[in-house]
Amino acid sequence: MARLGPLLLKGAGALLLAFIVLSVIAAVVSIVLSIVATVVAAAVTLAILAVVVLAVVGLASLFRDDEATVDAAYRNERPNRSTEKEAPADRLRSQYVDGKLSEDEFERELDRLLEDDPGRADGFGRERSSARESTDRTRLRDR
Repeated sequence: MARLGPLLLKGAGALLLAFIVLSVIAAVVSIVLSIVATVVAAAVTLAILAVVVLAVVGLASLFRDDEATVDAAYRNERPNRSTEKEAPADRLRSQYVDGKLSEDEFERELDRLLEDDPGRADGFGRERSSARESTDRTRLRDR
């Protein structure tokens, strides 16, 4: 029996050492798994957040494009009257500035535009004075 005591003591020591080693290994594995779980949870959270942000941006752009399209359609249906009246004069002026028309041609075309404009007569059916037309012509040319 004398031999059994040290042998049991050595066995108990080896068992305790194995238990400690396995406990340390389990703790290390537990720490590694918790780090992996944290990284995976963060990645999933970021992915879900990215999808939500993209959805919000997509919806915002969808609504913004619809409003812009509606505004453009409304503008196309109801053109601005002043733009309609000024378009020929602006076109004429740009041709003059580009050098496509001489000064005489510009004056002739401008006179024709001013004569063809139905809004140029006053309330009594008389044409505006030539001084006024000259001022209008000068103002359009100087723009």
